[in-house]
Amino acid sequence: MLHRPGQYNRQNPLQTGHAAAQAHSSPSLGPRNSTLGFDSILALSKGGRTWRVQGLRAAGALTDVKVTIPPQPTWPKEMIQAFAALGPEEGVQKPGIGSATAWLAHMDLLKYVIQANLNSALIVEDDVDWDVNIKEQLSKAAATVRNHTKAPFEESSPYSSNWDILWLGHCGDIPRDNETLTFFADPTVVRHAAYEGFAKGYVGDHVPEGQRAVYRSQGAICSYAYAVNRRGVRRVLEYVSQGQEQAFDTKLFAGCRAGALDCISVNPELFRHFTPDKKFGQTSEVDKQNWGGEDKIETDGDGEGKDGGGGADSGQQLQLNVAKRVTGTTKNIKKSARCQALWGKTCTGNEAPSLTEMIKNIGNFGHH
Repeated sequence: MLHRPGQYNRQNPLQTGHAAAQAHSSPSLGPRNSTLGFDSILALSKGGRTWRVQGLRAAGALTDVKVTIPPQPTWPKEMIQAFAALGPEEGVQKPGIGSATAWLAHMDLLKYVIQANLNSALIVEDDVDWDVNIKEQLSKAAATVRNHTKAPFEESSPYSSNWDILWLGHCGDIPRDNETLTFFADPTVVRHAAYEGFAKGYVGDHVPEGQRAVYRSQGAICSYAYAVNRRGVRRVLEYVSQGQEQAFDTKLFAGCRAGALDCISVNPELFRHFTPDKKFGQTSEVDKQNWGGEDKIETDGDGEGKDGGGGADSGQQLQLNVAKRVTGTTKNIKKSARCQALWGKTCTGNEAPSLTEMIKNIGNFGHH
């Protein structure tokens, strides 16, 4: 297993949402507390005053969701190359430089979960988005996961602990062979006709309209939001530390499919990434490093904050910094928290606010 140099600085993590939230989740509140029933929500991010972080902060403030951004190291080039080269020279997939860098960052957060002695954590990418009704959605999802995994009554975790990975945000997934699906009704789920993802056909054929399914997964793709618990985090870390795949999410997919990891999924997903309009150029950190390219909007123009993005912008200034520049969409989410916080829009599918609408809604931030 490769370890990064240095130790974690837990004195100054970046946080979104309510800073006064407790370190551990309240069993009485469960998924309705500020960390959605997990001990912590951790974001994979470089920090900085980017559209990613500011949008994450805005969504968190609107929905009372607290997200912590632990500081990430600057990976030595030699370490990235060494990780990317793990395994035999031929016969296995290898990640590009950008994918290897993101992979190491995910491993860093998994180590953080262990070192911080967390019982559970939801790990998200910093361009993640969710519905304004996320707490109601997860309350139903948690009860269904407990039911599906046959959690004993005395099990204290809102989501049970009988899994290694709980996949809540992905871009497609199907269950294991001969798996039983457990459904729950959700009026906030997108209709089949509007759903986008490689498993669109499966969702349309096997998940009733207006419902979501919970099942043991054959392997989801995309790591927008996944949870780990005390039982599974070491198994996950040991497995992904082997490298030898195209990307971190495809490594998890392989582990779920092979049965090396016990994976539970909610489908359709509850978290998805916000996609800026194409006019802003390339916005994926992974793609920029793998293939080159330019992200035309990266900071708010004031430079990066000394704390890496946790500066004390006013709510109105925060909104203006992002809203006047980065528009976009979030697939498969009916009422985007980012878009509602910033522009008063849903941003589902190809719907994006116009400049006139953004200016009109500048003053709405902080009044929801």
